[in-house]
Amino acid sequence: MTFRRRNYPEVLDSLLTSITKGVAAEEHPFPPTTSASPPFQHSLEQSPVGDIISVYGSRDGASVLFRKGADYKLLDDGKTLAWQKGAQLPDAGTLVQINYYPKAAQPVLTDIQTGSVVRTLAESTGLEMARLYAQLEAVYQAGFVDTATGGALDKVVALLGIERVTGGRATGEVEFTRAPGSRGVITIPAGVRVITEDGNIEYETTESIELSPGQNTARVVARDLESNDPLLAGALVVLPVPIVGILSVTNPAPTAIATQDERDTELRTRAKNFLHGSERGTLGAIKAAIARQRITADVEEPTATPGVIEITPHAESLPPELQQRLLQAVEDARPAGVRIVWKGTQRPAKVNLTLRLTTTTGLLEQDLRAAQRSVREKIANYFARLPAREPGSINRLVGLVLSVPSVEDVRLVAATWNNPPQDVLDPVNGLLQIAGAPTQLGELQIADPNLPTRLDVVVTYPANDPAPNPPTIKTDLTNTLTYLNNANASDQTPATTRALSFGKLLLAMSLPNKTASALEAYDQAVNTGGVIPPLPDPVAIHPYRVQFVVTLQSGLSHILIQPTDLYTLTPFERLTLADVTAVKEPANG
Repeated sequence: MTFRRRNYPEVLDSLLTSITKGVAAEEHPFPPTTSASPPFQHSLEQSPVGDIISVYGSRDGASVLFRKGADYKLLDDGKTLAWQKGAQLPDAGTLVQINYYPKAAQPVLTDIQTGSVVRTLAESTGLEMARLYAQLEAVYQAGFVDTATGGALDKVVALLGIERVTGGRATGEVEFTRAPGSRGVITIPAGVRVITEDGNIEYETTESIELSPGQNTARVVARDLESNDPLLAGALVVLPVPIVGILSVTNPAPTAIATQDERDTELRTRAKNFLHGSERGTLGAIKAAIARQRITADVEEPTATPGVIEITPHAESLPPELQQRLLQAVEDARPAGVRIVWKGTQRPAKVNLTLRLTTTTGLLEQDLRAAQRSVREKIANYFARLPAREPGSINRLVGLVLSVPSVEDVRLVAATWNNPPQDVLDPVNGLLQIAGAPTQLGELQIADPNLPTRLDVVVTYPANDPAPNPPTIKTDLTNTLTYLNNANASDQTPATTRALSFGKLLLAMSLPNKTASALEAYDQAVNTGGVIPPLPDPVAIHPYRVQFVVTLQSGLSHILIQPTDLYTLTPFERLTLADVTAVKEPANG
């Protein structure tokens, strides 16, 4: 049903036409059923027609009086109203009301001039009728989201289960960041959900925004969906349902309690976007419900068993709280009459990457660490968003790394998964061949010549034995690391040289019961097929015990304490000796 408010001049025209025996407000659809394409014509019911008084209708959603002679005219046949070329036409799908006098009309009352009794009574009646039309228009508009206001809007959105948000809830700005390489306009609609890392607190945006081409960030106000305490900056960092072209989201500043109720415009926008995210009873709805819990899963409909949906979550483990939220989310989205079968948790395969970075020279150490941290976060986020069982893109990973301002170049040296490690690097096709299983980022080793890897040494000795000499050990290992750094300054370095084992490091340092040997001579013998000297082991240095700790700038540490322990240098990776510590064991007895 449609409604068009008839204003006072239109009502008065109809009344005066009716009083004087004319045809008042004869309705015709536009476009007419007899001429669906120009020229449009209407056949009037009571012909022949002496004169058309007025034609009213809707144009651009508003009531309008069409122009006699310019928009329409009465044809010579005395029964057809024809719309003219270049006329302002009514809105398609609406009705037009035509007031006219048939030639056979014989009015009893003819004095309708201003001030006459008939005219005065008609004007009074018309004014009240126009007021009634205004009230009916308000009632009509109160039934639609686009036009309802105040309490009427509250009642309309209540049909969708939505309530106006009152003051007292936390609000704040969230910032969306464009993904490197994405193009065009990115629309972020109102009602987009942003949650905390643990998924316990959820905010939604209050209005729609766009990232124009070349615009990297945009901010919009977001509101807490429940009455939680305000959050610290950087707490809202998860988009449970990813947006194409958006790399990350965060709240740059803490949120705060808002005192104002939700405005009509905000409530109207939120309600109009509700149906977009309120899909129920489909596979897409179930997948979205699972994604909101920050995990991925295989959601399948086995053809052999209709009415069953099998779900296999991908996670290392499901804590009870997360498991309960997941079960409830899936239950809320489950189609009626469909049974959910949980197939058990599948642990994602971990993808281990080795990168070589070239960063801007002259940067401070903390800036270089921040660059590596940013690289790690971007790559981890990439694997977190990668659809299950799809291959990885080398170009995408390289683009993410190069988007960090201080990174000038990057090389993906190695990519492995599973245990034992299996090479998945396919540079010819530009892919990581990890399709067929859910994956997540495992160990990420980053080599940056501007930011060396630390080596710490701890020597434990008995109280009754001679103490080791840390300065001598430092000299031995400093010379050794200088050799290793020079040898590793090429991607052609033999793998045997880059393989840094417990025994090789122990060989290069002196203890009270052993002398240091040049590691370069050992590597040369290995690489040329010469006589390879034996490497010392924990038994050979007893009662002394040595522990080597290799620490990357990311904080990842490798501990070498036995002959099988090994750390492999990335091409161009540099080592620096951080400290040598001698620890005395307490005396027996």
